[in-house]
Amino acid sequence: MKKLLFVVILLLFSCLSEERNVKAEAQKGFLNLSQHSFVKEPFVALNGEWKFFWNTAPSQIKETDSDLFLNLPKHWNGFAMNYGPLSGIGHASFRLKLKLNDNLQETMALTVHEQDTSYAIYVNGKYLGGAGKPGSNQNEYIPEVKSTIVVLPQTSEITIDLYIANYVHRKGGIWNDVVISTYNKAESRLTKRKINETMLSSILSFVGIFFLVMYFYNRDGKHTIGIFLFAAAVLLRTISTGERILIEFFDVPYWILLRLEYLSWFWSAPLLYHYFYTIFPEDFSKKVGTFFYTLSSVLTLGLLLPPIYFTETASIYPIAFVANGMIILVYLYRAYMKKRMQSRPLLFGMLLVLIAATNDVLHAESYIHTMYVAPASVVIFVFLQVITFGQMVRQSMTKTLEFAQEQKQLSSSFSRFVPTEFLYHLGKSDIRYVDLGDQVQKRMTILFADIRSFTEFSETLTPKQNFDFLNSYLQRVGPIIRHNNGFIDKFIGDAVMALFPYDINDAVKAAVEMQDAIRIYNGHRANCGYIPIEVGIGIHTGNLTLGILGEHKRMEGTVISDAVNLASRIEGITKLFSARIVISADTFIEASEGLGYHYRLLDRVAIKGKTNSVFVVEVLDGYDPEKAARLIAIKDDYTLALDAFRREDYEEAIDGFSKLLDKNPDDSVSRLFLDRCHEAKEKTKMEFGS
Repeated sequence: MKKLLFVVILLLFSCLSEERNVKAEAQKGFLNLSQHSFVKEPFVALNGEWKFFWNTAPSQIKETDSDLFLNLPKHWNGFAMNYGPLSGIGHASFRLKLKLNDNLQETMALTVHEQDTSYAIYVNGKYLGGAGKPGSNQNEYIPEVKSTIVVLPQTSEITIDLYIANYVHRKGGIWNDVVISTYNKAESRLTKRKINETMLSSILSFVGIFFLVMYFYNRDGKHTIGIFLFAAAVLLRTISTGERILIEFFDVPYWILLRLEYLSWFWSAPLLYHYFYTIFPEDFSKKVGTFFYTLSSVLTLGLLLPPIYFTETASIYPIAFVANGMIILVYLYRAYMKKRMQSRPLLFGMLLVLIAATNDVLHAESYIHTMYVAPASVVIFVFLQVITFGQMVRQSMTKTLEFAQEQKQLSSSFSRFVPTEFLYHLGKSDIRYVDLGDQVQKRMTILFADIRSFTEFSETLTPKQNFDFLNSYLQRVGPIIRHNNGFIDKFIGDAVMALFPYDINDAVKAAVEMQDAIRIYNGHRANCGYIPIEVGIGIHTGNLTLGILGEHKRMEGTVISDAVNLASRIEGITKLFSARIVISADTFIEASEGLGYHYRLLDRVAIKGKTNSVFVVEVLDGYDPEKAARLIAIKDDYTLALDAFRREDYEEAIDGFSKLLDKNPDDSVSRLFLDRCHEAKEKTKMEFGS
């Protein structure tokens, strides 16, 4: 954060920095610049003695009529005339004669910044531009404050007349530098000033909105609304002073623009005090804050008066403004000595704002001629607040993230025991919200996978070897189930029960991929001298109840349904047929259009616990590719032989299955049916023989 502040400060000062004006001193209304190099020193402020013609328009000037001179930039207020000192109200012309280099090739320009409160530029007697409309009385006069660039004629001798009029402000005259330079330089500098003020306004807007949003998220943090209001006041002053970028976007009348300028000025002091009071209420006096609030309220009511009256406050309010800053500085130093949290950067920021504000006040009163820097200092000040709050938020966020990480790890640990998919289908976002008896009815596809002859196999292993083997096996099949949109409901010894809530084909695809993975696993086992394993997979689709079972001290997620029992029984049927993957007829019928695999019908099979037998189907893709291809090639012949068996035409069936076994001796299903044909045939002979 400190590096960020350093970068911001460099950026702001690089933006504020510009080629400074060289102060030229005119004498008796004449300035000789014939030897001046506009390459080395491009901007020349035409200061010094300008010839002064009171209550005279340029067209009425007769130089013999006056020998009055006024050192510019300066207001004409208090200028001694025969009948007494001048007030700010009136109109006057200022004349300066210039001598430039005869060989000057560049296009020269005159930049006139805002003056109080309207002006017109005449060069060699020709009107070239200005702001507002100066006139000899209030009816002919239109106030406006803005900067103007005019192109000077290509001649070495130039007479400049500035016609100034003021009937609304307390002060009148030329209070900003009048600058001569090349046109390109003048246009570039004016554009840069507007860009700088736009950038400062954007930063203040962003920071203000940022703290306003923070306030809405945390209403107890009153300091956030304080910095928002202070940033808003400085933003309003930034867009209504200087180059007044507000009028670049909106046609704001002078009367409103002037009141916005003073309104922002009146309220910046109490709002700044209020901000610090909310942070350090033990160190700041509430009565002092009330005093400045009252003063600003009274001055704000004064804005209802004509400008000639409320602008007089500019002579008094700077004292209160600087006093407010000094009081804040003292209280901040007191907080710093008491080692209040984050008081040091706030003390530095306030000192910076106070110096900048003092500069702006002196510049506005024409005591010094610099530039407005308070907005830039406020941006730095606000960034210090961002850093201060950022450090506080970072500490809070660190603790929150550590807690969140612990919760994430805890949730991840629980998800290994209760799958997040299980909770999702139960309608719970977190295991903390699960309660005994929670349940939901769903239609899903159930997959059972069991290692054949595992009991005998496990007896040859030590307990540790059993665990290592099962974990190695489950590490291979578990990800396949999840990859195909399923989740493991439970492990039952060496058996796996998985649920597929979305698509039946997900379960069939997972079963085929599991058999592929097992063949690869068996290859690794063979290389290590271990015996291969065979896994039977049964699949059934049906309605089930998914819920939480147990008692208050011990609960678990489980699935209860006749469909689950049937899926388990179908897995057992794989042993009967020595098949790899067997699915129920219900699953086959629902998935047949998009099954995407090869299959063959088996038979109706009696299921323990069910009155009616169940028709089952074998998925041929569960075998290795070579065997699957051979079985697929004889599928039609198999169907004819099975049909003969079901018609009890055992002779035809025996002939058909025998031919199938000649082609595929390892076809365990055809061999089973051939044995059944022989048994049925022998049984028939015995019945007729008896």
